[in-house]
Amino acid sequence: MKTLKTALVLALACLSLHAAAAPASDATIEELLDVARSKSLMESVSAGMEQSMHVMMADMIKHEQLTPAQQRAFEKFPAKFAAVMREEMGWDRMKPQLLDIYRGVFTQEEVEGQIAFYRSPAGQAVLDKMPQVMQKVMAMSQQQARTLVPRIQAAMKEALAEAKAAE
Repeated sequence: MKTLKTALVLALACLSLHAAAAPASDATIEELLDVARSKSLMESVSAGMEQSMHVMMADMIKHEQLTPAQQRAFEKFPAKFAAVMREEMGWDRMKPQLLDIYRGVFTQEEVEGQIAFYRSPAGQAVLDKMPQVMQKVMAMSQQQARTLVPRIQAAMKEALAEAKAAE
């Protein structure tokens, strides 16, 4: 019985310590976002999305006979898409939201641990190599989209045909 009481007291103590963990401060979160190069990572993702859009659109229209005006419109779309993405998901708009998310998810201690990691040689290697990883992930995603898009289109056509048949 004494062991059970001791275990309960220890469990409650652990819970209260966790509950009392200090929330991360905005200054520390901003330091983490800075040391983790979050702004440049977001910008490189945006640039990668524009490139992906170029590739996907080229795949979509490769069998189409477009007029010169249609071709010009298609060629302008990725840049327009990227401009909208930069406006809606730019750093100035995203940073306050990221602060809220990090503040709600991580404790001060956890943010400080991440800062220490990203300042370490291993953390610097992750940051230095992450653009390569992202580039390879984008290329992989583009390749998968080449097979996925036609399958989705076929499934949509099938669903539409089934809906028409049911009428």
